[in-house]
Amino acid sequence: MNKRNLIHWGVLLVIILGISGLVFGMHQIDTQDKKEIATSNRKSAKKIKRDIRSDARDSSRQRTHQVTAFDQRNTGKRTPIFTGKLTTALKDKKFSGTALVVKNDRVVYQRSFGMANAEKNQQNQATSQFVVNSIQKSMTGMLVMRAVQAGKISLTDKLSKYYPKIAGSNRVTLRQMLDMKAGLVGEVNPSTTLSEKGVYKYASQLAKVDKQSINKFNYQPISFVLLAAIVNRVTGLSYYQNFYEHIVTPLDLNHTSFAQIRSTTKGMTMGYKGNIPGDYTTPVSTSMRDMEAQVATGNATMSAGDLFRAERAIIQGTLLATPSGANELHEANVADANYAGGMYHFEKRGYYGHGLGEFYEGTFVMSKNGRTGVILLSNNFYKKTMWPDWSTEELAKTTFKHVLTTKNLK
Repeated sequence: MNKRNLIHWGVLLVIILGISGLVFGMHQIDTQDKKEIATSNRKSAKKIKRDIRSDARDSSRQRTHQVTAFDQRNTGKRTPIFTGKLTTALKDKKFSGTALVVKNDRVVYQRSFGMANAEKNQQNQATSQFVVNSIQKSMTGMLVMRAVQAGKISLTDKLSKYYPKIAGSNRVTLRQMLDMKAGLVGEVNPSTTLSEKGVYKYASQLAKVDKQSINKFNYQPISFVLLAAIVNRVTGLSYYQNFYEHIVTPLDLNHTSFAQIRSTTKGMTMGYKGNIPGDYTTPVSTSMRDMEAQVATGNATMSAGDLFRAERAIIQGTLLATPSGANELHEANVADANYAGGMYHFEKRGYYGHGLGEFYEGTFVMSKNGRTGVILLSNNFYKKTMWPDWSTEELAKTTFKHVLTTKNLK
């Protein structure tokens, strides 16, 4: 080998060693970054849990903790024909969860099926809590209306008043956001656990306005994340503080919490996946990252009874300074209204909401006066393998129509 070749090989070796060193260094930096991110996530998660637990304790001290018919099993002995048919329908669907039926403010049926926690041999019961997913948006909508009635915001406000950096935000209003007609798009799915305000910042940087979709219904949860951010800004309270102070405490909801503190929540159910309901071999715990990212849009946990009482109050406007504000929020007198203020209109008979995710499914259907309704909450529903065959959404709707239109249930 001549001298020139030796030099070439020497240069090549130096280059190879340099690249190797660079790759190793980058790997070390990447590893260190991941460690720092993981440490930051743990600290953030702990603080979030501490804050929510603190809000929960404050609320608990102020509540009366009264036990009502909404907290108790009711086998429907007064309506045996109706009860038999509904129980059979639920069993045919292999339903795992709690079913509640209320007519004119009276509980006529409340039964639970399946396991809350198979490993601990705990069965679902009337006070079991389920992740309600998108149903929570109806509660967020009510908190928005409270801020409106307090004169802190207006439904005619443009989004640009609060987030001028979002392109096109001067073309959409808070009313359009409440109705999912603002054209806002963007999937709130951060790669790390964020604080509440971190989620708001992330959403504001991610959000875009699709001008072609303005005034057209397009279900995008990011609208409600930004609405919660605005309420947070004008009230100076966190979403969780507002939720406990203006919903949980005044309604004495003793079986309502948030998924982030599930480990210390009495009555919290475990979610299960599988091919069909009734399979408890694969429990799934919700992650802090996912649950925190769903602030205001799907991280609340509730029993069926608590959910009915909350939706009744929201529909009737009893949590508002002026109850008639509920009609404005839900566009009760708008002939072609579809989705308004966090819930859907249902055949001019009332309202309904449906939540799906985190291995839970939930449906509420209620009359316009809020006194009659059906709640079905399940902790054993995996959309990928169970939708639509095992969904109980349609069962909730047909049951509601029967209960609403039948003068005397038998």
